[in-house]
Amino acid sequence: MTRFLCWRVFTAIPTLFGMSLLAFFIVSLTPGDPVMQELRAMGSAFSTEDVAAMRAEFGLDKPLPVRYIMWLGDALRGELGTSIASGRSVINEIGIYLPATLTLAASALVGAVAISLTLGIAAVSAPRGVAALLRTFTVVLVSIPSFWLALLLIWVFVLQLGWARLVGDGALGDLVLPTVTLSLAAGASLGRVVHERIRAEMCEDHVRLAIAKGLSPAAILLRHIAPRIIGPLATAWANTLGALLGGAVIVETIFGWPGLGQLILQAIAQRDYPIIQAYLVFMGLGYFATSLLADVIVILTDPQLRREVGHD
Repeated sequence: MTRFLCWRVFTAIPTLFGMSLLAFFIVSLTPGDPVMQELRAMGSAFSTEDVAAMRAEFGLDKPLPVRYIMWLGDALRGELGTSIASGRSVINEIGIYLPATLTLAASALVGAVAISLTLGIAAVSAPRGVAALLRTFTVVLVSIPSFWLALLLIWVFVLQLGWARLVGDGALGDLVLPTVTLSLAAGASLGRVVHERIRAEMCEDHVRLAIAKGLSPAAILLRHIAPRIIGPLATAWANTLGALLGGAVIVETIFGWPGLGQLILQAIAQRDYPIIQAYLVFMGLGYFATSLLADVIVILTDPQLRREVGHD
């Protein structure tokens, strides 16, 4: 397993390098001058010397390739620069907002897993008419944009019923609506995966034998189907966590949840390049980490793969 993990990390180095290259150059080449924007926001008079001094302070006076090499060297040491807008360390800025985003993504993943299992199992075991309705409901949920669903939930639970606040302060109760928003679409998409996996496994000989023996549907599902599909499902769930981390930006903004979505939108408005670049790198690392987690889960749940990895 150790050799596999080392090889997996080693093979990901070119991808991570390319990700950092794109993150830096795409952000650096966007229109707008962060220094000029920050000086105008301060509301004080400034001279050409002030602009030049501030650009030199943040390394913006150097050629773009030199700036990338310097930025990459600092990133490899765990230093992602200083925020142009606040003057604080980028790592500290992200550390303030990151726990809220992780909490939201983890909560949404739990909800998505519960919804996917419910919809997937119900679509298999329910009568044909009910199963068709469930599949239609799943397609509708997958097709609804997250921002539209968020606005619908606000209209129902905030404006009509008054059960929640429009803008919260990060309290536990404020987590419910954004979690539901992210969970519904992700859970519906995963529910289709659960349904397809169960249907495919029901055609296998060992399941048919269990049915012929007269085992109950619950026993067949838990003893014969679940062990065979848990690996692929865990892979899909782990990959969904990475998608939830990246997709939480719009939902966090709509509900006022104090996560990375708030930080990145402020950074975009202020042309705060170090924050934007660090956010893109963090998202890329998040996808890599969840993908690696999915691979490990597959190996742990598949005896044949586990023996092959152990043999290697």
